Amino acid sequence: MKPHVICHMCTTIDGKILTSRWGRLPGPKSAAKLYETTAAKFGIDAWLVGTTTMREFAKPDVKLKAVRTRVPHTDHLADPKAKSFAIGTDGKGVLRFTTGQVDGDHIVVLVTKKVSNDYLAHLKAAGVSFLFCGAKELDLKLALDKIRRTLKLKALMLEGGGTFNGAMLQAGLVDEISQVIVPVVDGGAGIPSIFDIPGKAPKKAAATLELRKRRKLAGGATWLRYRVKAQRSPKR
Repeated sequence: MKPHVICHMCTTIDGKILTSRWGRLPGPKSAAKLYETTAAKFGIDAWLVGTTTMREFAKPDVKLKAVRTRVPHTDHLADPKAKSFAIGTDGKGVLRFTTGQVDGDHIVVLVTKKVSNDYLAHLKAAGVSFLFCGAKELDLKLALDKIRRTLKLKALMLEGGGTFNGAMLQAGLVDEISQVIVPVVDGGAGIPSIFDIPGKAPKKAAATLELRKRRKLAGGATWLRYRVKAQRSPKR
């Protein structure tokens, strides 16, 4: 069992997500405001991102302290009473934190058995929860199963970068796509997009969608909501 996953992103009409390239948008709201106000409409108090996006909320200058006490390699809930969650992946133990919250949302890190004892001690000291989701690589299906069972979450907002979103889509774990499209063409080759799946281009699209809702927003933006009808089977 897993939560219902909605991928919510703000993009150009060609699907690019690097907002620093867009300049000043027409209308009263910035890209960030468009994103935040539309995301709030779902009323979902949990969001999931990959390691790269989670770095924006971490503290890179913090160094790990060497500890002698062994931290058990078991799931750890630092705040069992938390009502909202900021969930990030970190299979190698590279993120650093000084607090267990992001804007009031409790931080949960999805880790693998590869992370060090010092790193687990660091997370515990910062008040961060962690869930083990694989031995050497993150198992996304296991991660969502644990998020559902351990955190009791029935729905989740996927708000990562193109690579992480692509991995989630490729694993068949995205149920809906919510896309706020601003009236901008990026046109840049290699610029991150809403879904970036590495490797040779397959013969079949990653997913087929059904449009459920369309809404015009201020400044010429459009908000589209899709149900994911079918997804390409991942390679075995």
